[in-house]
Amino acid sequence: MTGSEAPPDDTTDRTADRTADDTADRTAAETAGLWRTAAGLARACHPGPAAAVTVLLAVLVALAGWGPAGTALAALAVLTGQLSVGWCNDAVDAARDAAAARTAKPIVAGLVTARTVRAAAFAALAACVPLSLACGPVAGVTHLFAVAAAWAYDLWLKGTAASWAPYAAGFGAVPVFVAAGTPGGVPPAWWAVLAAALLGCAAHLANVLPDIDQDVATGVRGWPQRLGPARVRVLLPLPLLAASGLLVVGPPGPAGPLRWLALAGVAVCAAAGPLLGRRVPRAPFAAAIGAAGVDVLLLAAAPGAFTAG
Repeated sequence: MTGSEAPPDDTTDRTADRTADDTADRTAAETAGLWRTAAGLARACHPGPAAAVTVLLAVLVALAGWGPAGTALAALAVLTGQLSVGWCNDAVDAARDAAAARTAKPIVAGLVTARTVRAAAFAALAACVPLSLACGPVAGVTHLFAVAAAWAYDLWLKGTAASWAPYAAGFGAVPVFVAAGTPGGVPPAWWAVLAAALLGCAAHLANVLPDIDQDVATGVRGWPQRLGPARVRVLLPLPLLAASGLLVVGPPGPAGPLRWLALAGVAVCAAAGPLLGRRVPRAPFAAAIGAAGVDVLLLAAAPGAFTAG
């Protein structure tokens, strides 16, 4: 190198390296943000209930003879409906959840914004409409009625004395939906519809029971909140037992030992919940879920449940 030559200038190289590092950092941050939002949406949709309802409805329609394609379509319709309801619930309750310091809620935890959850709710609802109607006009309208009842609960009825009504309507619509897609599309048995509606009332009581005190503190005054925890624990077994009784004696022909045994199992669950509720706050909810599971099996196996009777 001669004295007149300038040393190599690596400024351009350093600038390029910094630009590449900044781009990589932004990409990593954006990816992390997307994963955080996805995790928040997954938690905000109430994944447990959404999955349980979807699977149970899929089993019922499959057993009722909808066929593989019909069962898959029904499952998609139910799933999108459940997603829309769960996201609507968390978006509407965001302010109350923050006031009650419910950090387990993804919006309160900062995983996702209420605006994003609200947009997801409407997107799922938009998908639910054509999927439901593709199941057939009667089945589609019935399912959309159930979804509308759930949205009415989230938006308005949750804080009223009629908070039980959307649950009764939504659950009561299940046999109508299942029967509409069976060969012939005949109406379901009346006792199946009434039993499902009673299960809806029980589900409402069981779902709200663990959070009654927090709900009251944030101004939610639905039916269970007006009753109070002690009365809800006592009342909860009654609709479960009534629904089980209908599913045992409603179907034509003799009940048989298996149905009576199932009723005894529901009675045990119904009694255990209130007895253990004071020591284990979640016990009534767990007992109600167990009893409801037995009732769903009774409904699925009941002869004539999805035919006129």
